[in-house]
Amino acid sequence: MMKSKILVVDDSEDIRILVQKVLGDKYILEMAQNSEEALTKAIEFSPDLILLDIMMPDTSGYEICSQIKSRDEMKNTPIIFLSSKTGSNSRVTGYKLGAIQYIEKPFETEELKEVVNSVLRNVSRTDQNEIQNYEDITLNIPSQEVVVIGERVHFTSSEFKIIHLLLKNTNRVLSREKILNHIAPGNFSANDRMIDTYISALRRKIKKSNFQIKSVYGEGYKIIASA
Repeated sequence: MMKSKILVVDDSEDIRILVQKVLGDKYILEMAQNSEEALTKAIEFSPDLILLDIMMPDTSGYEICSQIKSRDEMKNTPIIFLSSKTGSNSRVTGYKLGAIQYIEKPFETEELKEVVNSVLRNVSRTDQNEIQNYEDITLNIPSQEVVVIGERVHFTSSEFKIIHLLLKNTNRVLSREKILNHIAPGNFSANDRMIDTYISALRRKIKKSNFQIKSVYGEGYKIIASA
């Protein structure tokens, strides 16, 4: 069974070392000590969970959380705040921004271990049931399988991400830039004309379905259900 990946964001080396000792045997850990590292590694490492300090030296953990949650590919990534900033206001702010748990420093190692285990168990359980139906197209999110009118059709990972994004935004125009950023975030060498090639392949693969991918001149693409 593959180990879950955890990004630990904290400017305190002592905390990073402690978390490594407590969780390092069971999970794959990546460390970040400032906001720039946090955002870069969140994109590159694609963690299953983020442990995030609030009192960071350059930008607050709240701001980092907000930036992470604003990205489509990370909006469902669970975040646990680790902070010496106590009080109900701090907790409420964290929860409003999308944090799933809040652990106050100093914390007991067993508490950290149990909260992390619990959150990742719930995430795993949710993923296993994540089958999304869009009329005659069914997406299995964990396995990236696509069924079109009862027939399994092979999609590459990038094609799957694009069809999922389009179907989640049925009837909405998505720019090439938005689609490209969804499948290759931060990859500035990628050309948005690649998207045209992917769209051509998708059109072929969903041809039998009730859905059509329309080009919107100068804007991008949208998927619609035929009348």
